[in-house]
Amino acid sequence: MTDAEQVARGILAELQNGFAEHDLAAVTTLLDDDAVVFGSAAEGLDGEQSRAYVAGMLAREGTVRWSWDRVVPVLFEPTVLAFGVVGTVGFDDAQGHPLGVRQPFRLTCVALLRDGRWRLKHFHGSVPQR
Repeated sequence: MTDAEQVARGILAELQNGFAEHDLAAVTTLLDDDAVVFGSAAEGLDGEQSRAYVAGMLAREGTVRWSWDRVVPVLFEPTVLAFGVVGTVGFDDAQGHPLGVRQPFRLTCVALLRDGRWRLKHFHGSVPQR
């Protein structure tokens, strides 16, 4: 695994942990102040909208769970990391049992290194149409 992929997977692990704990502060700490977050259900074109979108996702019944099958860095500079991901997404109940069927998931991210920590500037996740 390359250094870039390790960094990307670390960011994704922090994201998953924040969602698993329903910890809004932990998840929003991963977002840059003016992050752009696009999901299957809505979009956030600025930091405020993006944080509201994340808050809505955390308020849903169950816990969003991703699996990250392929993580492909496309740019890795000292303070910028861009990567694409292919995997699946679904929701689990409080006991960790799946709620419904997992769906294919595609993701692109741009992360910036600020104050010694990687923060998501751009997150675009979607469930592809079949």
